[in-house]
Amino acid sequence: MKWIKNIEEFTEHIFSNKERAAKRHLNNSEVEKPRAVFNQACQLIADELTTIGFQFFQRQHKLKLNSTDKKYTLIVSFSSNRDNVAGQFIELSAFFYIESNDLKKFSINNPLLTYWNEIMIGRDIGTLIDGGEGSLVWNLANKKEFENAVSTLTNTVKERLIHIFNDLQNPELIVAQIEKDNFELNNPMTTVQYLLMLDQKRIAEKYLSDFLIRKPDKILSDYKKAIETFEAGEIPTEFVHGKGYGYEIALLEKEYGLKITLPSNR
Repeated sequence: MKWIKNIEEFTEHIFSNKERAAKRHLNNSEVEKPRAVFNQACQLIADELTTIGFQFFQRQHKLKLNSTDKKYTLIVSFSSNRDNVAGQFIELSAFFYIESNDLKKFSINNPLLTYWNEIMIGRDIGTLIDGGEGSLVWNLANKKEFENAVSTLTNTVKERLIHIFNDLQNPELIVAQIEKDNFELNNPMTTVQYLLMLDQKRIAEKYLSDFLIRKPDKILSDYKKAIETFEAGEIPTEFVHGKGYGYEIALLEKEYGLKITLPSNR
């Protein structure tokens, strides 16, 4: 397995795959096709996890588990690479998402301009595995890595991800950890909408105020520029992704009537 920790390593990974794929015609055509190997790995993981309540959607290469009250859903999704080469490199990556029906309802009824969301948290499953950091990929063309991927992913879901799923069904626990600055959901927008859903406006204001002073200075600078733009009357009518956390926090403050407090020296 391979850890991809930064954009440089990600770029190198992409180009190495494309270089390998360019020589695909030189390979042994008798080895098993990449899609078949990938499907086999997904099926073996699913065989283990369906015994604890997951439902496997084979064509989508994902597993779903609903909470007892049907309010939350845990999704484990697998992906591969179109530049796989039979017998040499067959990629397997895994991600998890936890969705909340209550957050979806609140977010639709109280969108950030046109933005709504149901995903509380979504991460590469490598974040739950000891021994490295960043995104984690396996080469299923290697027998040992194939076996490692199946056992590691199965055990990680059973031993760690299920516990996280259970914890995220406890609003009191989540709010307390956010207030202590120990935890946040997928991004500031999701965290704030979740807190407002639970009538925790004060904690939402504290969270955003703390976020601005503990993150890179560019976020605070972007926030101040956005506030100036809004005060000048240049108010957007729809949400646009990709403008950065500073802009998004300013938008959250304006649209939800929040009060962000910054130290006098910032």
